Amino acid sequence: MELRTLRYFISVYEELSLSGAAKRCFVAQPSISTAIQQLESELDHQLFIRHSKGVSPTRAGTILYPYAINVVKGINTMRDLFNEQIPLIPLKLALMPFSSGEYISLIIKELLDSVQGLDLTVVDLDQDADARLIPSSLTRKNEAFHKLWQDEYVLAMPIDHPLSKEKTVQLKQIDGVPFVSRTFCDVLDSWNYAVQDQGININIKATISTGEYALDLVAAGLGISLVPSNSTANRSNIVTRKVRDMKFERIIGLAYNSDHPLPFQLLTAIDNVRDKLKHASN
Repeated sequence: MELRTLRYFISVYEELSLSGAAKRCFVAQPSISTAIQQLESELDHQLFIRHSKGVSPTRAGTILYPYAINVVKGINTMRDLFNEQIPLIPLKLALMPFSSGEYISLIIKELLDSVQGLDLTVVDLDQDADARLIPSSLTRKNEAFHKLWQDEYVLAMPIDHPLSKEKTVQLKQIDGVPFVSRTFCDVLDSWNYAVQDQGININIKATISTGEYALDLVAAGLGISLVPSNSTANRSNIVTRKVRDMKFERIIGLAYNSDHPLPFQLLTAIDNVRDKLKHASN
C-alpha cells in the first residue's frame, strides 16, 4: 500500500468527487481512479459508491478514513524530523480557467520536485499572483513572458456527432448546430468576427464559465464547442476536428512582473518544463 494511494483516497473522501480529488492532487483523473481501484483490491472492500454527482464513501471507506489520516500525518512527521530547515519560496500561481490539465499537472509537479522550499498556492486568474499561466494575448505591458506551449483551437463534439464523420469542418457546416459557449475564451474576438463575416448563426444552448463543464456538456450531447486541443487529451467520449477555413491558435506561457523577477530556481524549472512539453507534444 503506497503513501500516494492513501493521499488520493483521502482527497476523494473529502472532495466526494474523483475529478475534485484530481484537481486537488494536480494529477489526471484516471490516476485517481486507478489508485482507488488498487486500494479496493488490496483491502477486498469497495470504498466508494460512484454516482452521477460524484462518489459517496461506503462503510469500509468511512472506517478507513481516520486510519489513512493518521498514517499520512505520521509519515510526514517522521520526514520533518530529519529534514533540514529550507528557506521557503512563496509563489502564488494564477491559472486561466481553460488550461490543459495534463500540462498544468506536469508544470506544477516539475516546480515542486525541482524547487526546494517552494510554498506554492494556486489561485484564480482574477486574484493577485506572483506569476500567471496565460495566453500571450493577456500579457500586460509590465510583464515578462516565457513561452511554454502552443495550442490550436478545435471543435469538440461527441463521438457520434454527424460532424465527427468529417476529417475537418468548415465554418458554414456549424450554422444552426447546437453550440456550447464559454465565458472565457482568448480567441473569442477572432471567432466572433469569423462567424459574423460568413453570416453563420451560432445556436448557443449553454454558456459555461469553466472548460471542464463545457466538455462535460459536449460529451453529454448538448452541442459542440470551440476548445484548445490539449484540453481534450484524456477525454475518450469526445472527438475533435480542425476548422478547415480558419486557424485559431494561442501561445501559453508564464507571465510575471518584470520589475519583480522570479527566483532563479523557478525560472530554471520553467525551462525544464518547456523541454518536457515539447517532447510530450511530439
